[in-house]
Amino acid sequence: MDKLISETLTRVPGLVLGLSVKGERTVNAYGNRQVFGVGSPLPMTVDTSFDAGSITKILATTSALMRLVESDEISLNQRASTFLPAWVGREKEAITLRDLLLHRGGLWEWRPLYIAFRDSTEIAKKIASIPLRYPVNQDRHYSDLGFISLGQILICLTGEELSDSIDKLVCEPLGMNKTQYATPHPGTPIAATSLGDRIEREMVISKGPFPVPEEASEFTKWRTHVLVGEVNDGNAFHLFGGISGHAGLFTNAEDLLIFGESMNSSMRGEGSYSQKVLSEFLETGPDTGQQLGFRSWFDTYEGCTSQFFGHTGFPGVVLAFSPSHDSVATLLTNRLHVEGEIPATELLWQPFLRAIHKKIHE
Repeated sequence: MDKLISETLTRVPGLVLGLSVKGERTVNAYGNRQVFGVGSPLPMTVDTSFDAGSITKILATTSALMRLVESDEISLNQRASTFLPAWVGREKEAITLRDLLLHRGGLWEWRPLYIAFRDSTEIAKKIASIPLRYPVNQDRHYSDLGFISLGQILICLTGEELSDSIDKLVCEPLGMNKTQYATPHPGTPIAATSLGDRIEREMVISKGPFPVPEEASEFTKWRTHVLVGEVNDGNAFHLFGGISGHAGLFTNAEDLLIFGESMNSSMRGEGSYSQKVLSEFLETGPDTGQQLGFRSWFDTYEGCTSQFFGHTGFPGVVLAFSPSHDSVATLLTNRLHVEGEIPATELLWQPFLRAIHKKIHE
């Protein structure tokens, strides 16, 4: 593990590694949380707050929907158009909540919606008007637009701001006191991310990996400073004030371990969530590695093949929990805070998954 950490620190400025085995937690910090935009590097700490990116999809949106399924307020087979009137009468009308959670709604993976729109109240109509990119329920196409829509559905269902409902349904019941939308918890050290909107701006200019029709020249509010305590995702930041169904949460290693522990205990019938409902959400759908909101990885060590559930976040954060081992692991990096090539989160994570599975057995 020491060698792996040293090798990883040649690719990212810093990292926090958290592990919980049968409720026993260890959290260690390495390297620096910020090196650009400061006079001297700022060291990483175990309580450093990170932009969770798409981990928001499970920590907030998926978890809140599980609560509403438990209370019979919604069914996963309900049409999203029941809650999004702008979808009625369009090709999106028959898309279900289950389709969106499985990323099978056929929506675009990503669009820089903030280029053409400034008012978040119009986004549901905008997404409704964008033609589907793929046939519904044919294949998995990971979609931010799908989870933005699920966030809008939660607002409709609860009648509250998304941040308020996530606090009540998820963070407060689980005791996740350092997890919140839009900004890090006050007084906590913060991991820096990218130099402004550089990455998304390049995506718009290059039309890769998605051939979006928007043009970078149409937007005048590109951020150019080092992002520290600002949501990295452009749609979440520019459109939703950092509060969206697909991104926007800040959190730390301990809160991620708390969340994973709650999933494991719930799978034993002892936790905060319904064992029956969580089991349904963790059942693999028609696409390998994709559950309802959650994704998963398999790893084999000395004949033990285990499934780890969780998610990744674009800024370089990973959460994984294994009910079979009653264990949780989280890797938090500031992989975007580099010059030159940005290492892929999945490539950073895979060696740690193997090492963690081995450590669990030992």
